[in-house]
Amino acid sequence: MKTLYLDFENGYKSLGSKDDISKLFSYPVLQYESWHDFKVLLGKLFMKSTVKEEVKLGSIEISQEVIKWKKKDGIELDCMVLDTMTELVKKYQRELAGPQKKLQLQDWGKMKLELDTCLAIINAIPITVICNVHGKLKDDSENNVLKVMPNIEGSTKEDLGKWFDFVLYTKVIKDAKGKRSYVWVTARDEKYCHAKDRSQELPDEMPQDYSVIMNIIKERGWEGAKILIIGDPGSGKTLSLKTLK
Repeated sequence: MKTLYLDFENGYKSLGSKDDISKLFSYPVLQYESWHDFKVLLGKLFMKSTVKEEVKLGSIEISQEVIKWKKKDGIELDCMVLDTMTELVKKYQRELAGPQKKLQLQDWGKMKLELDTCLAIINAIPITVICNVHGKLKDDSENNVLKVMPNIEGSTKEDLGKWFDFVLYTKVIKDAKGKRSYVWVTARDEKYCHAKDRSQELPDEMPQDYSVIMNIIKERGWEGAKILIIGDPGSGKTLSLKTLK
């Protein structure tokens, strides 16, 4: 599988050297310092077109125009990783803030629109996309629970999960002997409020192993899947990418 690993906060060392990453993913790691450069990359890899489709409803045929994204000619790519989306969004925030280093009221609306547009493209491109995001605790005093939310600037964090097929939370379990196990939480509860599994095949908790999800994608005949991983630093978000085969 050809995977493009985008490192936005110099976290690639969890996977080894840059040479190790090239051998693991078939492509070298890319490191960008700006939101603009990331958008330019998407434009180089993918293009959209309007396709006219005929849909038959009983004896009636209905024509509809559908916007579809596809890889540009010569692009061989199965998976793209954004590590982390938290830092990528912060780069965009800094670009918007400019020299004053502070967002104006209208900038927050612009930021929401830009992120939603970008997420819609990520959702539509015909490959698997993995987005690593840091987690942030939110006190829900009404329900007396601490929720783990995506650490994303602005209101996008409230509905971020809707763009993804799998939303998984990292969790580290330590046994009586101090041995640690790194797992994903896949089932929603009040604490892990964004967790979901559109395949409905994953256990509530599972080892951090992408091969399980990739097998499901293959069995279902999906072009790819969109996967959001939420968790604290050091909880396996980057390390688990070694299971991508």
